[in-house]
Amino acid sequence: MALSIAIYGYTAVPTSFLWLSLQSLLVVSMALWFRSRILVVVNSLILVSILLAYLVTAPTSHWVNFGFVVVAHTSARIMNWQKERLTLRTESLRNVYLFIAFSMVLYALFNVVPGQYVTLSWTLAAIGYFLFSYILRNIKYRLMAMGVLLATVTYLSWSIGALPEFRLPHFIPRIDGPAHLSSTLESEA
Repeated sequence: MALSIAIYGYTAVPTSFLWLSLQSLLVVSMALWFRSRILVVVNSLILVSILLAYLVTAPTSHWVNFGFVVVAHTSARIMNWQKERLTLRTESLRNVYLFIAFSMVLYALFNVVPGQYVTLSWTLAAIGYFLFSYILRNIKYRLMAMGVLLATVTYLSWSIGALPEFRLPHFIPRIDGPAHLSSTLESEA
């Protein structure tokens, strides 16, 4: 607790969230070392609250965004590696960390990459998750890769639908407001 207060007191607001997330990684490692189930559970709740506080109150910082990605992935890997040390079922806690990593990868790449390269960066992240799935023989990374690809396709269709020259008239409706509806109704009559 004293370390958290010192971190928050000595660093600026966005940077303090990076150090607090790194402290969370240290706490998970120590909790697994000492076989403390309650510390692992409470630390995951604290990390979620730190992330929510960062997203709501602080300005976006690329270092902090990618810091949360690294901390969430590393914590999930450490929990999987040391799952025998705890009698607690760590799968649900690992899923929380992997969901944080999944959402923060999308958020961090969306904020750091120029708009025209967001879909490319998300596709490369999906390829990275597929590679992790193959190397680690873990299905969760494959599911994360498919989730990133689904988000990529959704973002791509949304961004293409916003361009008038790429709009397909039968699949993406054009909404101009009530004036458009009244002119459509008059042309049909």
